[in-house]
Amino acid sequence: MPTKKLNEMLSALSGQDNLPMHMPGHKRNFAEFPWLAVPCGGCDITEIAGADDLYAPEGVLKGLLDSLARLWGSRRAFLSVNGSTGAVFAALSLVREKGVLAARNCHRSVFAAARELCVRTECVLPPLAVTGFFGSVRAEDVARELDGTGCGAVVITSPTYDGVLSDIPAIARAAHERGATLIVDGAHGAHLGLSDAFPDGGVREGADVVISSLHKTLPALTQTAVLHVCSDRVSEDAAASAIAAFCTSSPSYLLMSSVESMADYLSEKGAERERELARMLARFRSSTTDLRHLRVLDGERDKDAAIFKTDASKIYIDCTKCDLSGYALKKTLREEFGIELESASDAGALAYATVGDTEAGFLRLDRALHAVDERCGAGERKPALPAFGVRAEGFESRAGHVCEKAELADAVGRVSAESVWVYPPGIPVLLPGETVTPAVADYLTRAASEGASVAGEAGHSGTKVFVVK
Repeated sequence: MPTKKLNEMLSALSGQDNLPMHMPGHKRNFAEFPWLAVPCGGCDITEIAGADDLYAPEGVLKGLLDSLARLWGSRRAFLSVNGSTGAVFAALSLVREKGVLAARNCHRSVFAAARELCVRTECVLPPLAVTGFFGSVRAEDVARELDGTGCGAVVITSPTYDGVLSDIPAIARAAHERGATLIVDGAHGAHLGLSDAFPDGGVREGADVVISSLHKTLPALTQTAVLHVCSDRVSEDAAASAIAAFCTSSPSYLLMSSVESMADYLSEKGAERERELARMLARFRSSTTDLRHLRVLDGERDKDAAIFKTDASKIYIDCTKCDLSGYALKKTLREEFGIELESASDAGALAYATVGDTEAGFLRLDRALHAVDERCGAGERKPALPAFGVRAEGFESRAGHVCEKAELADAVGRVSAESVWVYPPGIPVLLPGETVTPAVADYLTRAASEGASVAGEAGHSGTKVFVVK
């Protein structure tokens, strides 16, 4: 049973000298982003006189939305305070009649939206990189699957949670030549396209709709996201209607205010701060090249044939050449050095860098990694690699099926009745109607044994899964 209340936990956390190498992008850096320290209660309002209406904006909120479109260069921007998930549901509703070809490593919100909206969904499988995470979606694979399935829309994640980018211009060409709409889930790439320090994002590379979580990599409060309409292949009026349908009718003015201040900051200082972040990242990576057992990937993972390009703000620490798992490294950094990474896997750990970071923070991470590297031993780890279930023939819907909960070891060969994922990042390892394979059972079991959060959509966690009886 919990021993603390939420407010007590948050108060304790805010008083600690922890280094947040994770989302949200503001990193609790109130010196750089003072608007985030404004007391919440006094600014919590509703649509009173002068406060405008997010779904029929004519005043201050219209100005905010226009500024977001200008920043990224989209035709029109729509704000979601239901996070990227609300925007994903809105985007999928715009193409529901066409059928969707989705990259299999999309976030669970994509598959949940497709299911709830009754959108026919086919999948394109990205390759695995040598480091154990998913590589880039290939344009030729998209073209082949579109030809074979006749889908009228494509959904891919770029950048991925691990910072892997796909060739958006090539994928856009493949989609558009076949009359398909391209939706890019860029939830982890809101900082892209704002300067020459990082790659362009989907808005500037030919996508029709791009979704970005502002809070993940930029200084806005958690739960803020934007849906960009980038071409005339998508109706702006239809997008406005969809956002109003799938996002709350009582949007938080606290959240929206943080986005406005973020936009002002980016307009004034964003490019300069991103260039400074890129310089700090380069110095940090140069300083860690002498690690003996741990390996900080250099941000040029496109040398891997499975990877087109990467976002250098994602710091991946490879653990496959030492006797520590990524989970153990993450725990050690938290408990002994007060550094909280974004996530971990059997193979490595992931840190997020943003414009909220400082030189002192990178130096602290550098010293901690060297200290851990000095005492860990060499090893050849064979991590459990991510795996997906296999679509079962003849399974159309859960409706009418009797289901039961089974241990993963006993579920091998049976058909899953739910989505199951490791969180973060929340990519479904199993979807309803997929057969549980030995590789899936092994991956989920090992992840759970290391303390990772393995969860199913029915709200349970651990090593059990609902299967068709």
